[in-house]
Order: sequence, then C-alpha cells, then structure tokens
Amino acid sequence: MSKLHRRTFLAAAAAAAAAPVLAGAQGTAPGVPARTRRIACEEGFSIPELIDAVDRYMEAGAEDEPGMRALIGNDKYPRFPRLLDPELRIADMERSGVDMQVIMVNSPGVQIFEAVEATALARLINDRARDWCQRWPDRFVALAAIAPQDPQAAAQELERAVTTLGMRGAVINSHTKGEYLDQQKFWPILEAAQALDMPIYIHPREPAPAALPLYAAQRLEGAMWGYAAETSLHALRMIAGGVFEQFPRLKIVLGHDGEAIPFYLDRIDNRYRSLHQGGLGPLTRSPATVFRENFWVTSSGANWSPAVRFSQEVLGVDRVLFAVDYPFEEEVSSVQQAAAIPMEQVAAEAFFHGNAERLFRIAPA
Repeated sequence: MSKLHRRTFLAAAAAAAAAPVLAGAQGTAPGVPARTRRIACEEGFSIPELIDAVDRYMEAGAEDEPGMRALIGNDKYPRFPRLLDPELRIADMERSGVDMQVIMVNSPGVQIFEAVEATALARLINDRARDWCQRWPDRFVALAAIAPQDPQAAAQELERAVTTLGMRGAVINSHTKGEYLDQQKFWPILEAAQALDMPIYIHPREPAPAALPLYAAQRLEGAMWGYAAETSLHALRMIAGGVFEQFPRLKIVLGHDGEAIPFYLDRIDNRYRSLHQGGLGPLTRSPATVFRENFWVTSSGANWSPAVRFSQEVLGVDRVLFAVDYPFEEEVSSVQQAAAIPMEQVAAEAFFHGNAERLFRIAPA
C-alpha cells in the first residue's frame, strides 16, 4: 500500500471510529461561545473524471512528475469516497460540528496535464463544484480550479467561475511543472484575481522535480515536511520577486498556519535587509509587511494551540482562519483540538467564521 493510500485509509478509519464522539457537540474552550459558527477553509474536493485522468497519466509514465510517483508509487490514485460524495461529507460535518466548508480541488489538481486537457478538466471541476454549492448553499462555497499551463485561459476561467458560477477565489496547487507564480508568464492570473478582488489559495503539493530527490530520499516529500517547504518557497518567491509591487491588492491564502513563515518572519525581514545594505532593494514594502498585508493563513492540518496562537500574535487575529484539511485530516478530532484553543470571544469569532465570511464573501449566519 502506498504512502498516500495509507494516509487516506487511516484517516477514514479514524473518522469512522471517532464519529460518535462529537455528535452535536459545540466548542467549550475559554471565551468560545457555545454556538460559534464554524467555517472550515481548506477542504478537499474532487470528481471521478479527474481521478481517471490522473490514473491515465500515471499509467503513461508520468516522467515529468516524479513527485506523483514518489507519493503513490505504482498504485492508482485513491478514490477516497469523502472527496467525491457530498452526502457522506455532510454527515461528517453534522458529527463534527463544522457548519460550512470552503471546498477546493485537492493536489495536484489539473496541474500535471497538458494545457488543453487541464483547462477542460478545470471547467468540469468548477461546474461540478457549482452544483454542490447550489444544492447545499448553507454547506459549501468553492474555490475555482484553474490551469496555469495556459495563463490566459486560466484567467478567463477564473473570471467565469467567479462571475457566472459564484466561486470565491481560486486554488493553485503550488508549482506547475516546476514553475512558480513569480514568473511573469503567470501574471494574467494574478491580474484577474486582483481585478475580481478574489483570493488565490496556494495549496501544497510535493516539491518541484529539481528539489524532489533531497526530500524523497528520506520520505520527506509529503505532508510531514515537503509540502510546507515547497509552498513556503512559492510564497517567498512571490514576495522577493516583486509580485506585490505589481499587484499590491492581491490576496493570497496559505494553509498549515502559514507553512511556517510566521515563525521566521522577523528573520526573513532581517536577512532581506542585510542583502540590500539595510534597505528594501527593489521592494517598497518589507517582506514581513507584504506578508501581513497581502496574506491570510488557515489552520488546516495544524490546529495545534501554540501554532495557531502564535500565528494570531504575529499576523493579527483578523488574518488566521479555521480549517481542517478534510478528508485528509480527521474532522472530529480537528474540531475538538481547535475548540480547545484558549481565545477571547472576539478572536474566536474571527477565527472560526468572521475572517472567512469577510475573505470569501460568505453571508453571516
């Protein structure tokens, strides 16, 4: 059984075992109101057609995506029922006390395919996500899948998804064939996101091919460390590369308490200034200022009290959002862990729902 299969199997088993634990329960941490609304903001979603396409791609060799091979070996991509079945998902939400999910296509999304196939799959994914959101509007909002392989088409699909389908932003599963959003070829996507005033969620995937062997040698390419290393690199490339000089109102979301960037934020600023003789070089705002003003972080897969509270201290309570990383993290225990974080009522309301309502334009309950 591959690492990814084991991960999903164990998550499913844990969910089944823990399901009765939190039925109907509400948060009881100090300062958390008994009926705090919970919006989980990085929740995986897929469709059978995408998984079929991934299987065909892997069977053909996947020579330019060694990270996928490292993750799943020679097995097929798992058809995790909770990625595909909204009614199973809603039952889990009832048990865990999650009121609404922000759903997004899980890694690698459509980014492993050639541009034409990727663009067509993105449209299909978005149409299917729209169906979920229309049928259960009090349960789901969605972020659009886009195909950076064709930046102009991706920008057009983002506009369609937002203006026609009601999507609340886009998800990009970090690198696309080893390339990153600081490269100007991708800037039509960023221009569209800024014009629409919608966030881009940079979701993890395994490191780019050039870096992968250093991680895979010790099985570090996945969620244990490689995901955070890859995604934080992506964000810092965007900051250092001047993306936010060109797009000063661009909104970016990172999961996993900011992929460790908040912990290093002071050092990042200090060393950046050292590289530029105490100044800002080509930037007009320091890296830390950009991160505080253009980024939001979620607690996906990382509802550990010290990490969440530290992120709130560094970034402000208005920049940190609750998430589970469903179905790859067990939802009941994630909610229990988050509900136990000591917070004042104002911070708890912001964390569990207020920040998500503002960022993703979700109507208050």
